[in-house]
Order: sequence, then C-alpha cells, then structure tokens
Amino acid sequence: MKRYLTSFLLLAAALLLFCGCNREEEHSTTIRIGGFPNVTHVQSLVARHMTRNGEGWFERYLPGYNIEWYTYNAGPTAMEAIFGRTVDLTYVGPSPALNAYAVAAGREVRLLAGAVNGGAALMVAPDSGITNAADFKGRSIATPQLGNTQDVSCRAWLNRNGLSCSLEGGGDCRVSPTPNAMQLQLMKQGDIAACWTVEPWVSSLEMMAGARPLVQEPDVVTTVLVGRVGWLQRHPKEAALILQAHRELTQWIVEHPEEAQQMVVAELTELTQAPCDPEIVRRAWPRLTLTTEVDKQNLEQFVSDARNCGLLDRVPPLEDMLYKPENEQP
Repeated sequence: MKRYLTSFLLLAAALLLFCGCNREEEHSTTIRIGGFPNVTHVQSLVARHMTRNGEGWFERYLPGYNIEWYTYNAGPTAMEAIFGRTVDLTYVGPSPALNAYAVAAGREVRLLAGAVNGGAALMVAPDSGITNAADFKGRSIATPQLGNTQDVSCRAWLNRNGLSCSLEGGGDCRVSPTPNAMQLQLMKQGDIAACWTVEPWVSSLEMMAGARPLVQEPDVVTTVLVGRVGWLQRHPKEAALILQAHRELTQWIVEHPEEAQQMVVAELTELTQAPCDPEIVRRAWPRLTLTTEVDKQNLEQFVSDARNCGLLDRVPPLEDMLYKPENEQP
C-alpha cells in the first residue's frame, strides 16, 4: 500500500528525475533558502531579519550574491520546494528530510549541518486529566502536519507506550494533523486535549492556555540544514561558504542571546503579521540547544520510528545523505 506521506513527493520526484525540463542556470547569483516561522528555526529567523534590514549575514560571506528567503509552515511542504527546485537550501525537521531522501532514492537531498535540538513537547490542556500515555485511549493528539518531525515523534511515543494509532484513523487513539497556528485556539475552546508541537507554540500554549508539558525531548534533533543536490553540485564553493556562515551564525547567536531574541521577535511579527510577545521567545530559549553537529544516531532513530509508524519504507544508507563536496560530482 502506498504511504500517505510520500504520495505528493513521489510525483514531484518523478517530474524532477525524469522530465528533464526546468534547467537551472549554472551561474545564478541568487541563492534561495527556506525556513519556518518557528523559534526552532532561529538561524533562519535571525539571518532573514538581517537580510531584511540590509545587514545580511550570509551576504557577508557571499559578496555579489542575493539571498532570497522563503517561508514554509511544515517540513513536507519545504521538501516539495526542494523537489520543485524553488529553493536551493532549507532549514527543516529531520523526518521530512529523511523521507525526501528516501523517496528520491538518495539522489536529491543532502544534509549539510545540524541547527537546533530540543524545543518540542507534548502539551496537554490543564483540564484534560491526562497524566500518562494510557490516558490517551479514545482521545486525540494534534500534530503540525502528517509526517513532520513532531508527528513522527508523537506516533513513535504512543507506539512505545503500547497505544496504536493507524494512519487511517483507527486504533487506541488518534493523531490529528493541525497547523500550529490553530492549536492554541482549539485548546482554549476545549476542542483538543493535547498537541505535540514546537516553540514558540509550546511556550504560547503554556502561557495563554495553561497547558503543561507531558513529554519533552531536549536532545532530539528538531532542525537541520539541507540542500538540493543539483545546486550543491553546481555551486560547491558557495555551499562551503554557506556552511561557514551557518556555523559562525550559530556561534554568534549562542554568544548574543538577547540580541538574537529581539531579532526573532521582530521576524516572527513580520512573518505572521501578528505581534509576537517577547516573553514567549524568552521562555522558549532555554529549551533550545543550538548546534551545527549532525547526530547520526538520532537520525537512525528517526528512520526506525518512521518505519514503525508506517510513514517510511526503504532508506538508502544515511552516510550517503551527509554532504561531502568531493562526492557530489555532476
């Protein structure tokens, strides 16, 4: 049976790998980077803010290049953009990146670096009466999107605790894909009892709905930086500079937390067209671990979890997913 998550990616991959149209310009001076309006995408938010204010971080390392920023609300959508060649690199959760890597048989996606660990949690409503996994029998949990990182984490946690939740909606409990921006209102209305989500939504639910974290995984990979093989092959020098910029930006953010938080607040306000409470970002910050390291063991666990949940089939060797410039020959 076809996997629900991969159906849209299969079509995109087929068009990309077999069509032969939509050729790229080898000497383009525009680099397109994706990110999400989540605090767990802090590097993209800070860098995008700098670009918007004429003080671009990546532009310092790539003089003469124009950095264009694109926004996505969940990982599968960002990976569609990779397949569709509308972005060259993107910050994304590990599960959608792994799924895209598998669907394209290892030919289209490379993992360049880590970005953020932690910052995700299973939040339960204050009046839900939920204290452990068994309390979810006959109930549902909201996740941002089918097959995104939190969706896989949620399903895997339920499975490990002896609860079934099929993709068709049957089983002991239900996992309901629900956009992050809708979760707060639904919880306040009593329409959902719990959700597995990321910052700033975790802190927002905590502050504005009285929700409390039932499960937190501070060491789990939340965000990575991936690139499109075609672009990486054509632009190895630019890719090396992007990596250097990403690493040094990560260190700058670690060393300048208050300034970085102000930029995140400003950019979230700009992207969502709604005021972002600085207290929410301040509260979210300690839950994040910024890193540029790739945790291969953690990725292997994601593969295992996604397989057990029925969201992933065969995956090429993960070693080949890690970007190595010398191996990416056109």
